[in-house]
Amino acid sequence: MTEILHSQLAELLADRTALEKHAVGLIHGEPMLVEQCAAAVIERLLQGAPRDLHCEVVDGLAENIPDALARMNTFALLSGPKVVWFKEAKLFETGGGHERLIDQILEAYAEAQIDRAAKGLLNFCARLGMDILSAGAAARLPGELQPIESAVGAEGIARMIDHCREQGWRPAGDDDPLQSLSLAFEKGFPAQHFLLITTGAKVPKNRKFYKSLQAHGVIVDCHVPLGERKADKQAQEAVLRQIWERRLQEAGKRMAPALFPQLCQLTGFDPATFRDNIDKLIDYSGPRLEIAAADLEAVLRRTKSDPIYELTNAVADRNVVSALFYLDTLLRAEWHPLQMLSALANQIRKLLVAKDFILSEHGRAWRAGMPFPQFQNTVLPALQAYDALIAAQTDAWQAPDAQEDKARKGSKRESLDLALASNPGNAYPIFQTLLKADNFGRKELANAMVRLSETDLRLKSSGQDAAMVMKNLIMAICGIQGKTPGTERRH
Repeated sequence: MTEILHSQLAELLADRTALEKHAVGLIHGEPMLVEQCAAAVIERLLQGAPRDLHCEVVDGLAENIPDALARMNTFALLSGPKVVWFKEAKLFETGGGHERLIDQILEAYAEAQIDRAAKGLLNFCARLGMDILSAGAAARLPGELQPIESAVGAEGIARMIDHCREQGWRPAGDDDPLQSLSLAFEKGFPAQHFLLITTGAKVPKNRKFYKSLQAHGVIVDCHVPLGERKADKQAQEAVLRQIWERRLQEAGKRMAPALFPQLCQLTGFDPATFRDNIDKLIDYSGPRLEIAAADLEAVLRRTKSDPIYELTNAVADRNVVSALFYLDTLLRAEWHPLQMLSALANQIRKLLVAKDFILSEHGRAWRAGMPFPQFQNTVLPALQAYDALIAAQTDAWQAPDAQEDKARKGSKRESLDLALASNPGNAYPIFQTLLKADNFGRKELANAMVRLSETDLRLKSSGQDAAMVMKNLIMAICGIQGKTPGTERRH
């Protein structure tokens, strides 16, 4: 079995023998990368043979699996390699598919249709690779069953399992298309026949079918992390840079390296749109070899959807121009003003706690210009001690109310989350929070919380223009005049 990242595909293709020893391939992840990798694999397998004669494409619906298998086991009229491409496969129920199945099970259970609910649960677990009839009482249920367990309880799941046993039911077997595909892997295919399965969906690796494919084929992982960590951003940039360099090279064009970040800012991480934008620039530049900044301004429009943290960070930096820009783009992306208000309130609350730490005895080691490693060694331990102190104080404040809540059945009190270093293993965001807190005085942050409360009332009770209300709030927070940051005395 070979399981590689998309960036390692060139190595595999260079060793044709290593590729050909597998009769099955799965390429999954970012759709545009999947498309590129599939084209490269097919080209390598066909060795120059006409694609229209040696590559057969099958729509990737589960009901088309028998057709794909029949094509794999049928010898072509012409000698040479044969590729059956099971394209855009819909083989793994995830997300909305799971939700639909869970809703059907819960609906049947609520209507006392135990037959339908139990059979749905049995087959749902079979798709997850678990035979619940054979599993013992202490067996750990798949995480996907959590919504069902939360709704009907462990007793409800046990009741459905017992009903299946009483009826003598078994999970779907050979008639299941995925089971048929797995059995075909084990049986094998004719020489020089290759089944290529591609999907832009996230493929769960804990499924029985995935494990079967691992044992008999080659898997190319085209996923790109979509988080905001530095490593995630670097992975995204590497993919976009690869597209940028390849398209320019193919077109025989040049573009100044300084324009690459500008192009990324216009699209965000959207590889297909990024590629299309480069193609537009190539067409627009005509016979000119150099694509200039003026071409970007003339041809492209901003399509990047700015996440909410861009707005909150701009406000925390007191950068009113950037904050108003991100407010406008979020409004055009149909973000509700109350969503943005909530995010801003969370940011200001966090800065207020950070400011309190800086001005406390625990914050004596902090200074704005210190390097990050020094922060980790000297300030982070003090932050953790400060968090422990605040947690003890809030627990003491809440203790009398908690006793009252216990006496009231069903009453539940949410804890106050004021911890700054709740995840010390990821300390850089904490470091950034302290830096941003130095942009404000404590009185300024307290006034900002008052303005946030007033804005919340205006948005909910007045007929004022919501966009203007939010703009006034942002300008007020970014431009509040109070004590100069850093001049307050520690307590």
